[in-house]
Amino acid sequence: MEFKDEKTGRTLVYHDLCPKTPLIFMNHFWDGLPEHPSWPKSKPLYLMPNVEMYELEAEHYWRADVVLCKTAICARRVRLWYQQEGNPRRTRVMYTRHTTSDAALYAKYKLGPNAVMPAKNFSNVRFVHTAGKSVFKGTNAVLDCWLSRPDFPPLDVFVDQDIYNNFMRKTYDEQIRAQTPPKKITLHTGRVPGSMFGRMMIETAFLLCTSVLEGYGHYINQARANAALIVSTDAPPMNELLSPESAVLVPHPSSVVDKQLLGGNFEGAHGLRGVKGMATYVKGAEVCDAVEHILQMTPDERQAMGERARQQYVLDTHFFAARMTELRELARAGAHTSTYML
Repeated sequence: MEFKDEKTGRTLVYHDLCPKTPLIFMNHFWDGLPEHPSWPKSKPLYLMPNVEMYELEAEHYWRADVVLCKTAICARRVRLWYQQEGNPRRTRVMYTRHTTSDAALYAKYKLGPNAVMPAKNFSNVRFVHTAGKSVFKGTNAVLDCWLSRPDFPPLDVFVDQDIYNNFMRKTYDEQIRAQTPPKKITLHTGRVPGSMFGRMMIETAFLLCTSVLEGYGHYINQARANAALIVSTDAPPMNELLSPESAVLVPHPSSVVDKQLLGGNFEGAHGLRGVKGMATYVKGAEVCDAVEHILQMTPDERQAMGERARQQYVLDTHFFAARMTELRELARAGAHTSTYML
């Protein structure tokens, strides 16, 4: 992008105006900018990675001056990786946590101040599972559970049409259609508008967030923000956002994925060694156990658990804001390298 200085007639680019201002890159989406001839040598590069992503390579971490970790597992593994593979730039690792917009607030804004918002009903159990465009939300386990338990409460599943067609239709379509009345599984395919999703967050009391893996877990965080009772996977980073006091966690051993640099079994060079896998494929029977536990709870116990999840959302948001203030001070001071890790 170019800027024309009307007084001097000079044409400037962004790097001329901000040669020392750090630029934050999300994951591997660099678009070749750091290699462009216009990139100043004095300009720091900050990286905020989703450590489970296959596209992240050793060069991304070696090129960064600061790594911003949204999760504790990211901070631990990136620090271990630098210890194992070397840290020639003396890259600083900063544990920041993160935050997520509250979808319910957006919905309330769109609906207007006079809209009547029904309160969550923790007595009438109805579950919602939102997979969106991801194949890593544990949707198969959720469907396996409900198809084996026609006595369970109703379930709404929201999933992208292409994801369903390519990864689930062959296995589940006939079984879902063959449900005897009253049908307990309602399948919603296609995109959910933001206002509708927000209203769903307001009304939904029970959410199934059985992720296989997450870079952070924004949909879990949206559930926390709205004080829902959440079922999630008892593995990081999901169990960093949620505890046994604020959610019902589903335990299952983790699996290694050979395409993850920090996943413990990387197929290429420079992979982190000696750590557990970062993928957790919970099973349908394990999801059913979690649902059974919720059905045995009182409405007050369910609501209290959701409220504790909301409290942790607020605390994490304040933590993230404080860390961003520290990051701004660090950037202004030019203290991008260090012999220690934050």
